[in-house]
Order: sequence, then C-alpha cells, then structure tokens
Amino acid sequence: MAHDGRQGTFAAITAFVFWGFMPFYFWAFPAGIGAFEITMHRVFWTFMLLLIVLGASGGISKALVLFRNPKVIGTLLLSTIVITSNWLIYSWAAMNEHLTEASLGYFINPLFNVALGVVVLGERLNKWRWMAVILAGAGVLNQIIIVGEPPWIALALAFSFGTYGLLRKTVAAEAREGLFIETLLMSPVILGVIVWMEMHGTGHLLSGSLSTKALLLAGGFTIAFPLTLFAFAARRIPLSTLGLIQYIAPSAVFLIAIYYGETLTLGGVMTFVLIWAGLALYSFDLWRKRGV
Repeated sequence: MAHDGRQGTFAAITAFVFWGFMPFYFWAFPAGIGAFEITMHRVFWTFMLLLIVLGASGGISKALVLFRNPKVIGTLLLSTIVITSNWLIYSWAAMNEHLTEASLGYFINPLFNVALGVVVLGERLNKWRWMAVILAGAGVLNQIIIVGEPPWIALALAFSFGTYGLLRKTVAAEAREGLFIETLLMSPVILGVIVWMEMHGTGHLLSGSLSTKALLLAGGFTIAFPLTLFAFAARRIPLSTLGLIQYIAPSAVFLIAIYYGETLTLGGVMTFVLIWAGLALYSFDLWRKRGV
C-alpha cells in the first residue's frame, strides 16, 4: 500500500472508532439540553478551534485562498449544510433512544456510497455489488412492510453522510482548510442562534453548570478531530475502502444501544440481517479484488 494509502487508512480507522463512542458524549449532558443547541455549539466551537489552530500554523491564508474559486466555495457550502443536518439527526437519535436505527443508517451508508458511485460517478457494478445493493434495498423494504414505517432516521443519516463523503472527495480542498471554510460559512448564522437562545433564557452556555459549559465547548473537538481525519482519508483512499472501514462506527453504536437497553423486534432483526448480508457480499467482493 502506498504511503498516502496507509496514512488514509489509519486516519479513517481512528475517525470511525471515535465516532463509534460518540453516544457517551451526548449522554453526558443533563436533562433539558437538546440536540439542536448541542449541534449549534459543536459547529461554532469547531470554527473557533480551527481558527486558533490555523492561525498558529499560518494556515488561514491558505484556507482563504479557496474563496477565489466560487465552485469550491459553493461545494463547501453545500457540504456543510449536509453534514450539519447529519450531526443534528444523529445527536437527536442518540438522546432519544433511537441508537439502533442510527446504527442502521451507518450500516446502509457503504452501500449507499456504491449507489452514489453508479449514479454520480458512472461506476459499473459487478454481480456481487448488485446483490449487495439489492439485499440492502430488501432490508429497507422489510422495515417499511414488516415494521410498518420507513427507517427515516437511518435513511437520512445514510443519505447525508454519503453525500458529504462524495462532496469532500471531489472538492479541491484539504482536510483542515476545507473544514475551516465549512464552519466559517455557517458560523455567523449559528452565532446569532446561540446569542438569541442565551438572551431568551433557553441557552445553557451562560446559565449551565461548569460541566455543561465544558461539554458545550468540547463540542468543537468532537467535530474537528474525527472529521479532519475523515476528510484527510477521503482524499487518499477509495470511497469503497472508506465505506468498508466505516463498519467500525455503527458496530460500536449498535452494541452500545443493545447493552444499554434498546430492543429490536423480530422485524427489526430481519432488517439488520438483510443489511448485514449485503455488507458481507460487499466485503467479500473487496476481499476478492484485493486478494487480502
């Protein structure tokens, strides 16, 4: 494996291990603090953290150069809207006992990446990958027919994260600089929201306990650290490999959800079995091609 490939693989593994244990961060907040407020603070303090890091390393000018290319800025604006939606949905799911469905979304995501490759990048699928996609589709259909409702959380997470990965893979922006511009574009609006919440007594940055303040401020690290690694990996390893490594995070989330009391109906189990079968075929095809 080339040096860039090894670095990208290590970065991806580290990012997905971190994300796999993110539910504990959300559970550390006291009652009364919602997913929306947490997400606003996570985005804003990510911007502040990167402002300090890039300022100290002289990287701000390199990041601001991206504004010379309207296409890059437009793509980064779209990517930050997509990923902010993903963070909001995931944090809400984690704080409202929907972790199993959230994990399902990230199990679907690698196969959604395959579909994106076909539709957007014009990639062709062999029989193994077609079977994998069909099994994933059968899992979603089972959730609709047997369980009685579409897995909206899972589908929204798979769509938003898969789209973000595609956008960051194709945009000409490095990891830290791209993330800095993404959060810079959102920060004026988000800062306004935070100030409005504090002024109307619904925010917790000023009135919360010391531990609550620390958790809100730490939100910047919970985004900047894994997402920088993810964006770094996305530009150095194939999208299919990135999707394969991604199994780490939903596996951890699924086990955490079951351990802490979330239950699955028989129909829900069937959904997971179908998705896992699709992932097994997808993994087999990767193994067969690489001979590992």
